Amino acid sequence: MIVGVRRAVAGLVVGLVVSLGLAPAAPAGAETPTPTPTAATSPAAKDSDGPDVAGDNSRQVWALGGAGVLALIAAGVVFLRRR
Repeated sequence: MIVGVRRAVAGLVVGLVVSLGLAPAAPAGAETPTPTPTAATSPAAKDSDGPDVAGDNSRQVWALGGAGVLALIAAGVVFLRRR
């Protein structure tokens, strides 16, 4: 019975690793609308820092996914040792 549990946990871990490896990590970004011309522009409107685009958070996704996989592996080891 313990061999079956080990195989099930190993299959779960392999499935998670494969699914995390195949998941596309796309950066979050918002489309900016095209600016419309105005008749009068204020000096404050000319001081622009650039487009309002969300940053790339793929490193955080990989770090959290890796931490989750390690947590599942640790839980499996603890579960198997207590049996």
